[in-house]
Amino acid sequence: MDRINGAGGEVIAISVNEEERQAGMIERWGLSSMQLISDPGGEKFLVPMELFNPDERGGIALPGMLVISPEGEEVYRYKGRDFADRTTDDEVLEALEGLGLDAVSPEPSSPSMSVSDDLRGFFRASDYGTYFRGNRFGALAIRGRLPNKETAAIAGEHAKMCEASLEAWDAHRATFAD
Repeated sequence: MDRINGAGGEVIAISVNEEERQAGMIERWGLSSMQLISDPGGEKFLVPMELFNPDERGGIALPGMLVISPEGEEVYRYKGRDFADRTTDDEVLEALEGLGLDAVSPEPSSPSMSVSDDLRGFFRASDYGTYFRGNRFGALAIRGRLPNKETAAIAGEHAKMCEASLEAWDAHRATFAD
């Protein structure tokens, strides 16, 4: 987040989650420096941006990263093939930094609703490292088993994304309350 804000960008995350679930994520993960937008069904944002998979669990957002210039021009786009296909931050940051914008300090936001005490189903900060370590090892094992170089490369990309996520997690995990 610091590097994105330092390059003049702000993060807006859109998902199909209901507003209460979004508010729970903001509260649980301390995400007050970014906006989380609820788009159940994906019709308002996700479908028009072609970042919606209607066939998965009744419809989910596909992972994506976009860099939009101040003029509204899309200068970078990453679209995941499925829920687990994510990229590292390097390319998106390179595109953002290439715009030469001044640093920003987003106003902290707070959920507009109260969150129930029962946060089961919300991804806990304490689960993050375990989740991505397991993903990384699984991807490395699968990559070694695949005879097709193209599919093995996809497993390698996934392992690389997991490693980048774990590096970021190691640098910032002390800031997250569980």
